[in-house]
Amino acid sequence: MDGLAISSMAAFVLGAIPLLALAFFSPGMNHEGYWAYAMFIIGATTLLGLVISARRRKWMWGLVLLQLTLLTLVLYETFSDAALYSGT
Repeated sequence: MDGLAISSMAAFVLGAIPLLALAFFSPGMNHEGYWAYAMFIIGATTLLGLVISARRRKWMWGLVLLQLTLLTLVLYETFSDAALYSGT
């Protein structure tokens, strides 16, 4: 396994928790400040690394799908009145 695949999987594991928090426990990136935009950019970079790695390893397409779902949920929460936010 090459370095890109290992670092992409590590970034996925570490970045999934903040992306879930942005999707379900935050009113959106607009309200959270620069760290939320930074996490989204890191998530998009992770998605790119996962796609490149998945071209050689077919089982990584599942991680690509999960990462794409997380990023879509964050964008959906940010740009709509989706009510995914479970806060007050």
